[in-house]
Amino acid sequence: MLKEYGRAIAYYTRVLRELVFPRRCAVCGNVIDNAYLCPDCRKGYMLKKYVQLVPREEYLAGQAEPVAEDVLDSVLLLYKYDGIIKQALQQIKFDGEASLLPLLREEAEAALPGAKLRWLSQFDVITCIPTSPERRAKRGFDVPEELFAPLLEQRGGEFQAQLLTRARSTAPLFELSPEERRQELSGCFELSQRAQRVVAGKRVLLCDDIYTTGSTMAEAAGVLRRAGASQVHGLAVCAASHNW
Repeated sequence: MLKEYGRAIAYYTRVLRELVFPRRCAVCGNVIDNAYLCPDCRKGYMLKKYVQLVPREEYLAGQAEPVAEDVLDSVLLLYKYDGIIKQALQQIKFDGEASLLPLLREEAEAALPGAKLRWLSQFDVITCIPTSPERRAKRGFDVPEELFAPLLEQRGGEFQAQLLTRARSTAPLFELSPEERRQELSGCFELSQRAQRVVAGKRVLLCDDIYTTGSTMAEAAGVLRRAGASQVHGLAVCAASHNW
């Protein structure tokens, strides 16, 4: 209730401010009604890449540790992690610039499939990759949850905030190789017994802000699979360049 009240206050504060100072596209400066970019500038960043994934033979034979394609059924990548979008996410994650969250949230909504309700209705459970408690406390918010929760609550499926939890903190991943990422992430997520009952036999949509190698999503999806999820699909606001 308090979170919903806070969001409402933030929304109306932003509306009043934009009556005096109209919102402008972060790239070209043209006046816009919503989101962060105008439709023309958005085209340069839009990825909207949907990939169906198939497990590798060596994984199925028990000869390799899982990567994203082994445990995810599909992934939808909305934007390129580049330019002004990359800058905005870095300001949110590293500078705690919470005022950009609603703008990127509207960008995410603009890139979701046109029939959003029908697309979302295929999932029984929707959740997000959790931020570590330390980073959440430092920022005051959880980035994936803030970007996706308001879009996904009551929009098909069953949104479950904090379904997964961090069993331990991990070091920053951006300078690590794919194998080092997998080692660093191994065992970092867990599900409570209640959460295991929620996902058993269900089709789960797993959301995150940035998809780089897929290691984070693979680790979380593996936990959901072992808890009995019948399918796990991924959704990310942005994807690193080698995914384009």
